[in-house]
Amino acid sequence: MRRFTGSYTHSVDAKNRVAVPRKILDTLKKLDSADGVMLTVGLDDCLFLYTEEGFDAIGDEVDGKPLGEEAVRNFSREFYTQAEACSIDRSSRLLLPAHLKEYAGIDGKVVFCGVGRRVELWSPERWEERRKRAAGEYETHAKEVLR
Repeated sequence: MRRFTGSYTHSVDAKNRVAVPRKILDTLKKLDSADGVMLTVGLDDCLFLYTEEGFDAIGDEVDGKPLGEEAVRNFSREFYTQAEACSIDRSSRLLLPAHLKEYAGIDGKVVFCGVGRRVELWSPERWEERRKRAAGEYETHAKEVLR
């Protein structure tokens, strides 16, 4: 499978390292990105993790938008200036940059959520709140997305 799926909760150690879930690692390997990823601010107070190729694809979409639009400039500034190239060490751990960890409210644990072309990293509390809110609207959203 070449899409990220599933959700996994892992502990963050005192050095801000977290073990990347096996299924996420397996998908990264299939996408030739087992050693390095891009991490940046996401939407809804989470982080977005991309392969380098996936990050470039999103960058192409963003860069294709009209620079004259303020929303495009503001989004680009946050998306790119907060982005960090991160490596996955030999023990399959990812070092979470302090500023991104703080942005997402991640402390002792982090939830990895496979969401197709990206992985979202959430604080467990924020993830549970978001999941509960969205679960009641799944069918409505499905009808809109899958039409």
